[in-house]
Amino acid sequence: MNFSEDVIVDLLPAYFSGEASAATRAVVDSYFAAHPQFARAARAAQTGGVELPRIDAADEGHEAIRRVRKALRRRGLLIALAIFCSVSPFTFMVKDQSLVYFMWRDAPAVAACYVAVALAAWIGLWISNRANAA
Repeated sequence: MNFSEDVIVDLLPAYFSGEASAATRAVVDSYFAAHPQFARAARAAQTGGVELPRIDAADEGHEAIRRVRKALRRRGLLIALAIFCSVSPFTFMVKDQSLVYFMWRDAPAVAACYVAVALAAWIGLWISNRANAA
């Protein structure tokens, strides 16, 4: 039997949710086999537009976990650096109820360096998040 693409699209919610009958699953599977490009697009749409990488071997799984941990560690360090360097220029000291030290006033070059590092860290974090989203 030949089914049109519209019929298969109507069957996809039941197919992907696991509620489809065996006959419906067979029809969708045979259509996917005959139209692999449509199958990839349907699976990508089902996963939110992100095709997940296939992991065939256990070693590749460990490698994937290592890469994710490395990315999370890098992201954590960038966040910590960005927050620290963003807040540091606003440090001050109060002694005997008077302002003794304020970094922006008393050490503007150091404050500007902190701002530059913070800006670089925030940009690096943004780039990292964009790369992970793609």
